[in-house]
Amino acid sequence: MQTIHSAQDPRLSAYQLLKAKEEPSDKFIADHEKTAVRLLNSNLSVESIFCMPKYWEKHKNLIQSKEIEPNKCFVADKSVFEETIGFSVHQGFMAVGLQKWSSLSEVESPILAVNYIVDSENIGSILRTAAAFGIRTVIFDSKSASPYLRRSVRVSMGSLFQIPLVRTQNLNETLISLKASGYNILSLSLPREGENLLSKTKSIYELKKQNHFVLVVGNESDGITKDVLDLSDLLIYIPMKNQIDSLNVSHALAVALSHLVS
Repeated sequence: MQTIHSAQDPRLSAYQLLKAKEEPSDKFIADHEKTAVRLLNSNLSVESIFCMPKYWEKHKNLIQSKEIEPNKCFVADKSVFEETIGFSVHQGFMAVGLQKWSSLSEVESPILAVNYIVDSENIGSILRTAAAFGIRTVIFDSKSASPYLRRSVRVSMGSLFQIPLVRTQNLNETLISLKASGYNILSLSLPREGENLLSKTKSIYELKKQNHFVLVVGNESDGITKDVLDLSDLLIYIPMKNQIDSLNVSHALAVALSHLVS
């Protein structure tokens, strides 16, 4: 364990002024006690930890069980900790983990596919909801925000460490491949005009529990892209009252999964 006395210590470069940077990397920050603990309990690799003394004492056994190099375990008092990261905190415990991506050959149903969702907090909330309802794989297209962005990890409360994540450069091809393997492609979408789309649009309340399916959720403003809608087996929507025409994507996901997943 290394005691840190200066916020400018070069060993803390991954933790310094976190709000001011979000650089492309194969690493990520877990910046909340519960999230960091879930990371330490996961099968992901942990490069380093940074915490206040009381959190070191609280989680020392878990940290040491992860076999993190002792010179990568940093402890600082509250003032140095907050000056380093650039903001005040209630919980002084963080960790740097290494991103882990699965391959398409490893996917298991039920599967969630994320189509062009760009808000990192929405991504985090989606992951937390997905984990809560038993989603076993999440596929991200190339236009969606990374689930490993700091805000995504934080809002997910570490839920992403429990689910295999897949990144695809071409979601259409991926869905076509899964469809050929026997998966039903269900897109969560408001009813849309067009003969081909309306003929396969159903209320979520019309569906029974599903097996071997992919549920697609789409962009916060524009919904699911038309090419994905066209190849979907069903478009499912949530009937709403009081002239409400949309829900936050993670809330809509929770409603849908409550009806779809056994």
